[in-house]
Amino acid sequence: MKIVRFFRTLLGLILLAGFVYLSYHSYQASPKLLEPANWTRRGEVQETAAPQQPEPAVTPEPQAEATPEPSAEPTPTPEPTVDPDSPAGRAAALGLPAPPDIDINSWEFVLANEYNPIGEDYAPQGPSVLEGQPLDERIIEPMRAMVADTRAQNLSVFLSSGYRSYSDQLANFNRKVAQYPPDGKDSAGRWIVLPPGTSEHQTGLACDITDVYYELKDRSLAETAMYKYMSQHCQDFGFIVRYPADKEEVTGVMYEPWHFRYVGEEVAKYIMENGICLEEFVSLYREIGTAEHPLEP
Repeated sequence: MKIVRFFRTLLGLILLAGFVYLSYHSYQASPKLLEPANWTRRGEVQETAAPQQPEPAVTPEPQAEATPEPSAEPTPTPEPTVDPDSPAGRAAALGLPAPPDIDINSWEFVLANEYNPIGEDYAPQGPSVLEGQPLDERIIEPMRAMVADTRAQNLSVFLSSGYRSYSDQLANFNRKVAQYPPDGKDSAGRWIVLPPGTSEHQTGLACDITDVYYELKDRSLAETAMYKYMSQHCQDFGFIVRYPADKEEVTGVMYEPWHFRYVGEEVAKYIMENGICLEEFVSLYREIGTAEHPLEP
């Protein structure tokens, strides 16, 4: 019995020693699992990392403002010089816009007056007859269109007197001289009927137009609805009021609100819109006869 007990005790000690041996080696193999993070073994010095200091903020150096380079001023384009002896130059001197670029010697612009006679032999092209009145055949269609437009406004239009030959104008002039002696002029010294060879009617480019119900040819015709409309729209068909009330000193002819003259649409608009007469227009392009300087025969 003592021997059995001895062997049991010995076996227990052996087992205990083996357990202790295994536990010790397990502990050595896994120290991190058993040691706290801040635990230091005896004899070891724990190294503590120095806290990181924030890098000082770098203040950017102020940038010098860029000085803009002065921009080169554009060189002004010089105004074109207008020849004072050109139509545009003469117009500018009178405060008028540049006139149309035309051939002033074309048939539409023939000038007939006391100081610019057209002579005995001048005759219009054709002539052709419209509503009983002979006219230069080149203005028949514009005249027809103007009359039709006026009548479309329920206004009465009567073509009173168109082309007159030199001999017709002579007879008409003589009658007027007998009626207004000694020279056929009115009390203000304006021509009532121009002498032969100086009349617009001889050109065939003009026509007296009245209201069909208005027999008299005097200043009161300007108060008719027909004249008011036609004087505002005649330029659309190439016609002008040939003898305006405010141009008697220039034309030498009394105010005739019945007398319409063809000059073509472009020129008619320039004349009517700028309030000038045919003499003033033609003088922009060439020298014309005047009371002070009549043309040489």
